[in-house]
Amino acid sequence: MTSQRDSLHMISLTCKHHKPHSQQSQRHRRSKSHRSRTSRASSSTPGPTPHSDATSSGEHFGALSHDERVSILGEAIIDSGALVFTKSHSGRYTCVDNAFLKAFGFEKSEDVVGLTDDEVIEKILASGKTFHHSYRGESVTDLPRIWKENDDLVQHNNRTMWFKERALLSGGEDTKLHEFVVMKSPFAGGVLGVAVPAGI
Repeated sequence: MTSQRDSLHMISLTCKHHKPHSQQSQRHRRSKSHRSRTSRASSSTPGPTPHSDATSSGEHFGALSHDERVSILGEAIIDSGALVFTKSHSGRYTCVDNAFLKAFGFEKSEDVVGLTDDEVIEKILASGKTFHHSYRGESVTDLPRIWKENDDLVQHNNRTMWFKERALLSGGEDTKLHEFVVMKSPFAGGVLGVAVPAGI
């Protein structure tokens, strides 16, 4: 009798912990469906893009060396559209970007590097071009003096300064002197200049 009760008790316990096959299948299907939805949601989440924080984080850029930063900035500046140039302390051009070359009608940087402002203008006038005076009454031959005065002022004060200066556009094809807003800043090698046409 005891043995029979024990057997019935064991069967009862087994039934309590045993799930019918149909119930197990339903739960398995629900679990599988949930995993599938989760997987689809994960796969549809966009990954890092070239402009996302994952690729533009401080960690990424912090890993750049000085030379790499100079290279990246140099590539961005060379075709930026602004007239960018550097001059030595004595006033000779040490580097110019493509927009500068185009504005003054030069083909390559070697045509400018090593020259003073006076020599740049002399080289332009040697091509036979003539220019109208600016609205301030300045002639093209007045430009080198004005440019140098501002360069000297920046170096004397040892700080970044802003000016309005006249210069050429498109190699001077329109024979006009155009006004530019120019940022000039001192640096170890001399003066850095960044110029953009005024009114744009």
